[in-house]
Formats: sequence, C-alpha cells, structure tokens
Amino acid sequence: IPNRLSQNSLLDEIDAEGFSGLYDFFYLPMDVRNKTNVGYAFINFLDPVNMTRFSEHFEGYRFKKQNSQKVATVNPAHVQGLSRNVQQLTKKAVLHFNKGEYKPVVFRDGLRVDFEDL
Repeated sequence: IPNRLSQNSLLDEIDAEGFSGLYDFFYLPMDVRNKTNVGYAFINFLDPVNMTRFSEHFEGYRFKKQNSQKVATVNPAHVQGLSRNVQQLTKKAVLHFNKGEYKPVVFRDGLRVDFEDL
C-alpha cells in the first residue's frame, strides 16, 4: 500500500472496486511520527468467498489514488474474524489516538461503529 494513502482514501478505493459492505473490520496501521501508513492493512470479510475475490482482484493491483510504484500483494492474516481482531487490538495504544483515522474501523450493517462501543 502506498505509504501516503490515508485510511479513508484506501477504503474509498476498495469500495469503488466492488467490495463496499462486504467487510466488518478494517485497520491500516500508521506511523504516527511520519503521519503515513506502514504499507499494509487488515480487512475482515463477512464471507470467505469475498475474501477470495478480493485477493484475486487486488493481487498485483496498482492503487489509483496514489502515484506509486508499489504493487499490492494479498495474504491471509493470522488473526481471523471480527471478534478476534477486536480482541487483538483492544489493549493496543492505537485505540488511544484522538485522530479517528489512526483507529481500526468496524462496520455493522454497512455503517461505521465506534470501536469503543463494541
């Protein structure tokens, strides 16, 4: 993922490629000192079929919202499922950032839910 791509821009691009409403968790880790992402993200799909489709679509993908030489690779995460992803991040410092763009995003019925309200 191009490092200057923001969480909202990446979500917009993923959704524009046909994946809107198909996932319930998204996290783009950030380097808060440099105000850039660290080059990878986590996304939890509601249905494994859509994860497979996402992997096929984004493997080798060049992001449109950033002029970058980076090419996407897609790999399954060690932690799977909404509850396990939430549990994994509950005690991490990332939840204490005031800037919402640095926090993980959870969706319920396609709408953003505040992580603290889970």
